[in-house]
Amino acid sequence: MGFTRTRLAWELLYRSGFSWAVGRRHAGLGAIFMFHRVAPDAPARVDADLYVSARFLGTWLGSLRRAGVQVISLDDAVRRILDPGVDPSRRRFVVITFDDGYADNLEHAVPVLERFGAPFTVYVTTRLVEGLEGLWWLGLERLVRRRDAVDVAPMGKRFAASSRAEKAEAYREVSRWVGADVGRRAPLLGEVFERHGVSMSAATSEAGLSREQLRALARHPLATVGGHTTGHLDLTSLGEPDAYRELAGNKAFLEGLCGRPVEHFAYPYGAGGAREAALAGRVGFRTAVTSRAGGLFPEHRSRLLLLPRYAAPGSRTWLSFMHARRHGVRRLRFARWGRDGGPAGRP
Repeated sequence: MGFTRTRLAWELLYRSGFSWAVGRRHAGLGAIFMFHRVAPDAPARVDADLYVSARFLGTWLGSLRRAGVQVISLDDAVRRILDPGVDPSRRRFVVITFDDGYADNLEHAVPVLERFGAPFTVYVTTRLVEGLEGLWWLGLERLVRRRDAVDVAPMGKRFAASSRAEKAEAYREVSRWVGADVGRRAPLLGEVFERHGVSMSAATSEAGLSREQLRALARHPLATVGGHTTGHLDLTSLGEPDAYRELAGNKAFLEGLCGRPVEHFAYPYGAGGAREAALAGRVGFRTAVTSRAGGLFPEHRSRLLLLPRYAAPGSRTWLSFMHARRHGVRRLRFARWGRDGGPAGRP
């Protein structure tokens, strides 16, 4: 991969020592990182931001070890947040999380995490395990991968998709369009998939953990299984009864399947506010993570149901980017009280 201007900027921030200096004040106790899918090697995918390679994951874990940064479980992170005597300059940590519940997490990520003894959390959506329709990005990926041209009638657009670059651009543009109003626009893609012969249930079954795989994951000594709603719906767009059912149904499903309590949760699309936090607490979750960029601080002891998290997009799998984010460089410009704060990002 060549050095783009963006990458060069991150490299300079990291290698100059500037990001480390920022981290003395802005890194906090530690940080949670959000991944989605893991491929055997650097993937040439149309939905590349959802993927990191197993090789990069191992490289990053090795660099954390050399930097003296601990990789700890979400439960241990909560204990450190609640410890009023913690010294953030001496006990920096990283928490690794994966969203949705993909089979490749078990196949490609777990062997790497085992090699480093690194705990991790997988936030699981019920629909992905049950192979049900509704996870629009999986259908979109299958559609653009299989077609040389794609008609998206709700957008009033036709996309050329004969080359990988065209396919990737079509995927990005439709994703941005859906992301601007997920609750209303995602269902509109159903007719597009049907017209092009794309089976949403097949796409979901192909990507997701099976019930047996999820049970095996739940038994793994390094793993924590968390909730991610029944249908991966934006809770902020739902009425309170529907939002509660999305939370409660998912928790009950996972606990029944895994045979153990499920106490941690991730908001789909990273979208959660005071109402959603209250609902998550009412259902019985101890923590919930957003996609707002930021580190973890002692102040989060009163905001455990609205924790910040850094995204790890596959298009920026550079050590400089990951470490500079951990140091708090990007969040510095959005800092509140000189510490936490920032805009919500994409899931």
